[in-house]
Amino acid sequence: MFKFFLIAAFVPALVLAQTPVRQCANGAGLPAYVQINDCTALPCDLVHGAPLVAEARGIVSPVDTPTMTAYIVIRLAGLQIPFPMPDGLEDVCAQGTAPGTCPVSAGQSFDYTLSFQDEVLTLSGVTVQAEVGITAADGSVIGCLEFDARLPQLKSRTALKMFKFLLIAAFVPALVLAQTPVRQCANGAPLPASTDVDGCTALPCDIQNGAPISAIARGITSPIATNTLSTYIVIRLAGLQIPFPMPDGLEDACAVGTAPGTCPVSAGQTFDYELNHGGQALTLTGVTVQVEVGLRGDGGAIVGCLEFDARIVG
Repeated sequence: MFKFFLIAAFVPALVLAQTPVRQCANGAGLPAYVQINDCTALPCDLVHGAPLVAEARGIVSPVDTPTMTAYIVIRLAGLQIPFPMPDGLEDVCAQGTAPGTCPVSAGQSFDYTLSFQDEVLTLSGVTVQAEVGITAADGSVIGCLEFDARLPQLKSRTALKMFKFLLIAAFVPALVLAQTPVRQCANGAPLPASTDVDGCTALPCDIQNGAPISAIARGITSPIATNTLSTYIVIRLAGLQIPFPMPDGLEDACAVGTAPGTCPVSAGQTFDYELNHGGQALTLTGVTVQVEVGLRGDGGAIVGCLEFDARIVG
């Protein structure tokens, strides 16, 4: 879905390059010349479904290596999202370099070119930072570049629906009257009868970065019989799903957050759940995210789930 970032396979570029890329934080060298389509100023506009051609010339390897591997990292609002290279494009020796380029000697200069047909992306209407590089057989970085890419708003009706599903489920109305107007999750799990997230009565809920958070869900009716209950949290920003590891001791909802004797749970049983999170400093500030909080039973079956918008304030 992020294939447009494959341009990154052209590793590093100098400030004098036609496309003004930046040096990566790892300090790896830039190529002598980089051209990404006809982009001459950042951010580069990448059009959904349009062909993309990128060329990097004068990549100088600092090491001897029999193989070269391309990698991509996407950053959005301070979040680092690793991007798995599609099959066949990770091997730089096989794709994009002249025959006989590999093995590469220290000090050897080579060029890399990639041309491909882009596809509609689920990420749209945002500007991201893309880091693309080439690593040697020992994992050291041969070259790396960074650039800003602006992804236009999706025009396709189907793609737009997909993006809205990932990003603004806010249009799905709350099925019950709750103190905090939460929404049903995309997995279709039942909502509690009432929910209170730190006294929030209108979305987005303001959450102080690093401050404790208290959420109470009353009247959760389990659709299944289960011996266990596990809490999970998922955060979404601009269509990106970011798993949120539960702090030690809070994942087991049978032990923490429910009344003694709640577990094991019978199908049709109703119970309450309270989540008291001590708070932690986040890299996100000044943005609105979608938060999904749910309970899983035996085998990962969803017992209950809710979603709400949260504005992270400093």
